[in-house]
This record gives sequence, structure tokens and C-alpha cells, in this order.
Amino acid sequence: MTRLPKTPFVSAISAAALLALFAAGCQRDGGATAEAGKAAPGEAAPASLTSFKTGDLSQLDFVKSVPVPPSSFIDADGKEHTLAEYKGKVLVVNIWGEWCAPCVEEMPTLAKLQKAFPNGDVAVVPVAFGYPEDKDKAIAKLKTLAGDTLPFYYDSSYNVSYDLKTGIFPSTVIFNKDGKEVARLEKNADWSSDRAIGLIKSILAGKTS
Repeated sequence: MTRLPKTPFVSAISAAALLALFAAGCQRDGGATAEAGKAAPGEAAPASLTSFKTGDLSQLDFVKSVPVPPSSFIDADGKEHTLAEYKGKVLVVNIWGEWCAPCVEEMPTLAKLQKAFPNGDVAVVPVAFGYPEDKDKAIAKLKTLAGDTLPFYYDSSYNVSYDLKTGIFPSTVIFNKDGKEVARLEKNADWSSDRAIGLIKSILAGKTS
């Protein structure tokens, strides 16, 4: 498991060293597991989010309370964006890298998670981290993994990871419609499972714990 240092600034040289460490130390556990605790389609959402803390979601954390960060990142055309653009939606932010095998493994399941909520009330937003010159590689990788289902965003300064207070790849941080963090998972998972979809449905229903 590799973590980012909790410092507000990383020089170009330091960022290069960190990226090399991430590529080598990126977590390789996870993957599909038995669907214990899943929410069947059409079932009422469970009373507590903790009921989903099982299987590959067993490391869900409901303690942190980080607001939607103000940090900016760029899209494929270099235009700056912030997560505030998704105000009013349940926001699933995924920190990933095209060089990170577990990140690549779970990305298609994040695309399927997005497709499970076609009404626009849930936004799955992956933000890739890497060298500035490797942005095109990340664009191509996301296209291969998710088609046109997910937006492409890139952060070569690691500001988003710093503001989210996570240095683990992959990390997924989930915010409710009020912009408050309600859950995070600092490892890969099958986000297309009934369990994961049930978690998001519960958050949509207003559950916070």
C-alpha cells in the first residue's frame, strides 16, 4: 500500500519519484467476491450504510467528513474543472492512474455503476493522476476501459488527492447531494455489484451512516 505524503506542495522531481513509487506499490488486492449483504433490485434501501460493509466493500470507511474539495483539474482538452460542477448529485469520485493495475481492473465496473443510474442523480467522476506528458495515455486507457460512459479528468499536481486526504490508488470517495462525504474505500472493488449499487441507492435515499 502506497500513500501520498500529507504536504501541500510537491515539486516536479518529487512528483516523479512519487509516481514511480505508486506504480510499484499500487495495491493488488480486491476483485469480485461473494455477494453477501447485497441489496436486491427493487428492495427497499437498508436502514444503515454499514450493512454494505462486507465482501470487497468490507473496508468502507464512514468516519471521515471531508467536503467536496475546491481543487481544480483538467479535462482532455486542458480546460479546468472542479467537483463543484456536480452540486446536487451523489458524487462518486475515483482517484486512479493508468499505470495502476487495480485501478484499471475496477474502472469498467465504475462505468457500469454509472449506467445503473441513468436519471442523472449520480455522477461517477474518475480523476487520473500522472505525469503531464502522460495525459494522452490516460485518455486512451479510460476510453478502452469505459468507452464514453465516464468523463476524463487529469491531475498532474496531486491537488485532488491531497484535498481528499488520501494517498492510496485507487481510492473512491462518495459525497451525498449536500456535498458531504459519507463513505470512502481506499482499495479496488467491483462497483457494478448489487452491493455497491445498493450502497449508492441508500445514499440517494439520504442515509449517512
